[in-house]
Amino acid sequence: MIFLANKPINISSNTYASKLGKKLGVKLGYSGTLDPFACGALLCADKKHAKLFRFLNLEPKVYEATIWLGASSPSLDNENISLTNVNELALEQIKVAFNKFQGDIKYTPPIFCAKKINGKRAYELARNGEEVVLSECVMSVKAELLHYNFPFISFRLSASKGTYVRSYAQLICDELGVVGTLSSLRRISEGEFKEFKKYDAYTSVDLEENEYLGDINDVLLGKKLSLNDFKYQEYKTYKIDLGECFSIIKLDEKIEYILNKVEKC
Repeated sequence: MIFLANKPINISSNTYASKLGKKLGVKLGYSGTLDPFACGALLCADKKHAKLFRFLNLEPKVYEATIWLGASSPSLDNENISLTNVNELALEQIKVAFNKFQGDIKYTPPIFCAKKINGKRAYELARNGEEVVLSECVMSVKAELLHYNFPFISFRLSASKGTYVRSYAQLICDELGVVGTLSSLRRISEGEFKEFKKYDAYTSVDLEENEYLGDINDVLLGKKLSLNDFKYQEYKTYKIDLGECFSIIKLDEKIEYILNKVEKC
């Protein structure tokens, strides 16, 4: 099964997927970790279908978020907040800042993140008071200002994989020359997955279809295949419809089974 779940706030993605999986009687994997303070779209799948994540269209990821001007947090979110008096900003000034940060943007991930440094999560090192040095990254974004009601700025962000919305919010605050932090974050969608429902695995796989012209049992049994037995013979990875299940096969000088006999449901 593959489905889009609606993760609540104040729970990690891993804990939420674990609890949900127990209720469903399966072990769940998920794509695109959401921070505990964030909520919204979390794509989940049972163990076998989770292997399909790399073949799904999961970009862009769309978020709606709010910046709280005058608030600051070491983790750039709504934990351990301290408040500072700030002057109200002009709406036009905020629009200019958002217009500046569009497209490909260089940024440094927050130290309270799940990136690994020498085998340890950055947030673990940060919480232990150890020095955290993260490399500069690039995110590709399209941002839209939604509302401004001082001291809150709400915006929608369509972003590439791996984007930290907390970091984007800090870029905006730095440009405005004010203290601010992300006070709320909700993911609206992940690529083509926009509705909180169950999805068909075969149609969700973002690969071209091919047809095996020989005995279909050759594929079902994982036998050695010939390039001449495929309708399309261009070297690339295809999905092959096998009736109640399907396979993902890479055509090359040597034909490779990437995944075989995957249930469609």
